[in-house]
Amino acid sequence: MRKLLFFILLSVTLAASAQVYDTKSKAAIKLYQQSGMAMSTREKIELLEKAIAKDKMFSQAYFQLALTHLNAGNYELMVSTMETIYELRPDDDMVKLRMAEAYYRNGQYQEAVDVYEGISAGFKERAKNLGSRYKTALNLYRNPVKMQPRRVEGVSTRYNDYFASITADGSMMSTTVLAPIENYAGDERLQEDIYVSYSKPDGTWSFSRPIDDNLNTPDNEGSQSFSADGRYMFFVSCNNPDNIGSCDIYYAIRQGRRWSNPINLGAPANTEYWESNPYMAPSGEELYFVTNRPGGLGKRDIWKVKIRIKRDGTLEPYDAQPLGSPINTEDDEYAPFLHADGETFYFSSNGHEGMGGSDIFVTRINSSGQVTMAPKNLGYPINTNGDESGFVVNGEGTRGYYASDRIDPDSDTKLDIYEITLPEPARPAKMLYSPGRVYDASNGRPLQAYVEVFDQSSNRKYFESTSDRSNGEFVVFLPEKGSYGFSVRQSGYLFYTEEISKAGDSIVAALQPIISGSTMTVENLFFDTDKDEILPTSYAVIEHLYQFLRTNTKIKIEIVGHTDNVGQVAHNNDLSLRRAEALKNALVRKGISASRIETRGAGSSQPVADNSTEEGRARNRRVEVVIK
Repeated sequence: MRKLLFFILLSVTLAASAQVYDTKSKAAIKLYQQSGMAMSTREKIELLEKAIAKDKMFSQAYFQLALTHLNAGNYELMVSTMETIYELRPDDDMVKLRMAEAYYRNGQYQEAVDVYEGISAGFKERAKNLGSRYKTALNLYRNPVKMQPRRVEGVSTRYNDYFASITADGSMMSTTVLAPIENYAGDERLQEDIYVSYSKPDGTWSFSRPIDDNLNTPDNEGSQSFSADGRYMFFVSCNNPDNIGSCDIYYAIRQGRRWSNPINLGAPANTEYWESNPYMAPSGEELYFVTNRPGGLGKRDIWKVKIRIKRDGTLEPYDAQPLGSPINTEDDEYAPFLHADGETFYFSSNGHEGMGGSDIFVTRINSSGQVTMAPKNLGYPINTNGDESGFVVNGEGTRGYYASDRIDPDSDTKLDIYEITLPEPARPAKMLYSPGRVYDASNGRPLQAYVEVFDQSSNRKYFESTSDRSNGEFVVFLPEKGSYGFSVRQSGYLFYTEEISKAGDSIVAALQPIISGSTMTVENLFFDTDKDEILPTSYAVIEHLYQFLRTNTKIKIEIVGHTDNVGQVAHNNDLSLRRAEALKNALVRKGISASRIETRGAGSSQPVADNSTEEGRARNRRVEVVIK
């Protein structure tokens, strides 16, 4: 978790040579060199303190001791160590820069700026990016945001808790917990495992416990996340015999309240390098993750890989690419999270200017993957001089959850999970929860099927997943305003398409088995009044029908057009036939053989509703597909 900036930012211009020391004491140099081979933090500190005792002006020993205290989380000792050498060598520009950096990491931003301003012009020019960081942190500290973090009781354990993940409906939260366990020899060691907690009616959370099933092993598992609908859990497993690299991305599929066996996501998501922090986009089409593989900008970059959901619910990754600038930098970016609105993107970084350590940032990404807003620091007191990471937001966009080691002074620098209430201007688009169910129309049996939801005006895909095999259920989150359609496909059944009246409504799909004479209405197929030209808002449903015919290659169909009873019978018969022909032509243009499609115009002769009402007439104006 701690990928720190201290001294590393100064490595090129300021680091002391490995062969040149600013002491003539051979005993001090020997102790300093021995500290580099120390087996524990305590031993390293003792050797460095002995080296300083041999020569109180030995600056490299002070620098290394301060860095050791920082890595151990002892920020105050880091500062006091640097203040000692600063008092002894107040005119040394290198010491000043290291002193400023120590103040910055301890949250003493004004002191960091003051010391930096006292550096000579030449040194300051070589480290001007540091000066900008200090001033940015001071500005954030002096202008806090109106959000007060609260420790999440129940979810936070007495151990280190991080990488919170919450289902979009807010019912379940999972975390990575670093807890001591006994190995087979009875010796205690630290291990990462996946824990889970459930929301209670009073708004609190149940005590976090290791997740059941077989997801945790004697090695490290963690960095988990849920898909927006809670059907998939992604996580990272290290040192697994099935791994491609040291740490690989796995996933499990939820059936009822149980999870499937873990499945390695495979290449190109996983490589011989290190992969972590997986998060599936709400649409189900992409997975964001973090890797140190070549091809990025920094040491750890955020990448994305495209995803195909197969008929059985398993996933196929392809075309992995880094996000690039302005999100990735030359340092570390990690813990990506794309809200259910499909646009608001959060991540952690120590490369963008912040308050020290890793900070949480927000940006926006459009449907084409372009960044439309420069990354913005979430501000103080959400971010501190410590490490903040793993920011996630519930589907409604009202509450955010993340891990920090510096907010609570009583936490003893332990990572805990915190919650904030997002003010209205900072919230992503409100998303509404629409429960769904798929079943066999002939016998009522629940079905596992491929489900896709799309925007009818833009044909943008909002969601894809599979329904639960045990109960046929699925969950969709949609923007409060908009016009949506959905389609359902499963082998052996007619594909199903319907309009969603409004976000938040329940969605039910009764699939008809494919038998001769089976009939389905092609919903979401739109024409202008009294015209046969298919409107662009219909292209999504045409694609779904095309995929159905492309998959079921032996099926032949008849397309039947229908009208209401307004107008002359001959005109209605002609219009209904022309509309059936228009759909046939659209399918033929996409590659379906014309010999597989017959057309017929039924006019107003076969109504399914009362033509005396507008609602009834609208239902009668339809196009149907009949299996031959």
